[in-house]
Amino acid sequence: MMQAKIQQISHGIYAHIPTEDVVGYLLRENSMLLWAIDGASPLTAVPFTTFESITDAGWFARRLSQKLQKQFRDEPFNKALLQTVLQSLQDEYRHAGGNAQPPWAWPVAAAAIVEVDRTTEEGLVSIFRCADCFVEILQGPQPSADDIAMPRELLRTYDLWKPFSGFEGHKLVSLRQRRCQQQENEARNALILNPVSAMSAIEEQRAIPTPVHIVLGSDGLSRVWDTYQLMTSEEAMQLVARHGLPALLRVLREFEASAVTGRADLKRRDDASGIHLVLA
Repeated sequence: MMQAKIQQISHGIYAHIPTEDVVGYLLRENSMLLWAIDGASPLTAVPFTTFESITDAGWFARRLSQKLQKQFRDEPFNKALLQTVLQSLQDEYRHAGGNAQPPWAWPVAAAAIVEVDRTTEEGLVSIFRCADCFVEILQGPQPSADDIAMPRELLRTYDLWKPFSGFEGHKLVSLRQRRCQQQENEARNALILNPVSAMSAIEEQRAIPTPVHIVLGSDGLSRVWDTYQLMTSEEAMQLVARHGLPALLRVLREFEASAVTGRADLKRRDDASGIHLVLA
């Protein structure tokens, strides 16, 4: 059976608001399940509405992670059971007072879920993606130390949360309209408390020879290559393979601390989380 090594990171951007990203994994005898969940930024005037010290999106990501741990402990991931999970979370949310919130304030999340069969030398990997969480794969041996420089220490800086997560004007109106569409399952690309949204996950199966590095995470982390273009996704994976996920996070936060990154349609920074699996 192939050997596995797992590393996780989760880094928020606000001093007093827990990150809305969650990563986790589940090890079984012959397989494993990994996930990254990214709760969407709240569009409310204050961060905490339904719950006392966490945003609705943060609650959704955490409870979904806990449910994945329990529901799939003894069986492979499948979308039908995910529907059951989402229905139970919808019931919890309503019971907690969620019915008092307008539809655009109900939680939304992106997610990447990876199921790995460990029984053969060439692992079978099943990938499920909702919205903009990412899955990247790097095959082959680990790069040498001379190939990649180690970034400096991570800068510990935090932002102040702004009403409506800093969005305003037409952008805020547009985001709220999209959230309403998502809650009606009209924008079929994200996870919501409507259990039907489980069926919108994009599926892919791949046979991957070892050694291999698999990284899944939130779009706050993938900004390194898909937004800021500091390196390619392959270069980012090589950095992770040599120095681990914290090195990639340091590259991200150092750039965001020294550059003007905010636009009308983009928060200056975002929660950044990932989980790194090495199969050998």
